[in-house]
Amino acid sequence: MASPPADWRQDLERLRALGYMDYSDAPALPAGKGVTLLDRKRASPGYTLVVFARTCTAQLVTLEGTVVRSWSDRPCHRWEHAELLPEGDLLVVGTRFDPDRVSDPTRLGRYLMRLSWDGKADWRSDLNAHHDVEVTPRGQLLTLVAARRRIASVDPDADVWDDRLTLLTQDGAVVESVSLYDVLTSSRLRFPLQIVGRRAEKDGSRTIDLFHSNAAEWVKYPELAGRGPLYGADNVLVTSRHQDAVFMIDWPSRQLVWFWGPGNLSGPHDATLQPNGNILIFDNGLARRWSRVVELDPRAPSDLLEISFPRKGQFFSRVMGTSQRLANGNLLITNPAGGQGIELGSDGQPAWIYEGTERTPDGRRAQIARMRRFPSSFVDAIVAGDRSARPR
Repeated sequence: MASPPADWRQDLERLRALGYMDYSDAPALPAGKGVTLLDRKRASPGYTLVVFARTCTAQLVTLEGTVVRSWSDRPCHRWEHAELLPEGDLLVVGTRFDPDRVSDPTRLGRYLMRLSWDGKADWRSDLNAHHDVEVTPRGQLLTLVAARRRIASVDPDADVWDDRLTLLTQDGAVVESVSLYDVLTSSRLRFPLQIVGRRAEKDGSRTIDLFHSNAAEWVKYPELAGRGPLYGADNVLVTSRHQDAVFMIDWPSRQLVWFWGPGNLSGPHDATLQPNGNILIFDNGLARRWSRVVELDPRAPSDLLEISFPRKGQFFSRVMGTSQRLANGNLLITNPAGGQGIELGSDGQPAWIYEGTERTPDGRRAQIARMRRFPSSFVDAIVAGDRSARPR
């Protein structure tokens, strides 16, 4: 780990044990003004889906910041992710719970929901889903589900929150589920599991949030399959904040086929496979105290590309965080606690800056859980009723 502070181990565990996506030491900010910088010649065209965590709202905005569609849910505590589908529906991972009674929403109130283009709820499932959901190439839904279990080899006196990779039908019925713990501890490729994420609950019990996975993505580029088993059509890419790692798992065999991160990543989020076979990762840098985005070829991860702001330490996100490589090569980065999105050009200079306009009940700028840029053709096709245009 590059230049961690002297007391980094103790500090790192303190950061891991903080409330579930609740903590931010950033100054309280007023609601933003929307788009504050737009370089039309350098910004990648399209619409941006902005997911506001604490207001349980998602907005689809133009490059100029005009809101063309908005979705919300009340009453609600937090949205962690929203996925816009080609037909215009919105898949949402959210939470309804009383934070004064329950310290961790993995214990109560989590749900998966599908909203129509006009904001009406198609269905809602009380599945203990968290952080991520997507449509797989075969049309099923893939999400993460928290499952509380006692694992004596981890801790005989504390329950563990295991993450289960779960496939569902388009209407939310569970098809199949796989334990991440079972995969990592039974595969031929052994992963050095670190026992972290210990927490004291309000009811006096102790739990271990062992993985705190935050992203799961089915491999969707069949043209990469010839490069080897790492790019198999039935592989799933998983990001684990508390294991400081990303994993590639072969779904049919329940085998770990690749992992990377321990000693290099610290609290990562949102690993995504790129069309060229590289993996893009938002690295929060809990031990370093500055965040970055890394892009690497998983076959030669030591030759990684590091993207950070001109002055290291200028940007530090303790929680959440996303990155997206755009069609013109720019990089869209989410600054969650600051309620901000920044599109960086290849020269490291911003081409687009967005400040979230949503306010929390106490008047602060709402955190942005996720941002995704969609091609104009994708949204235009939804509006026109043409389902053929799909983003890659």
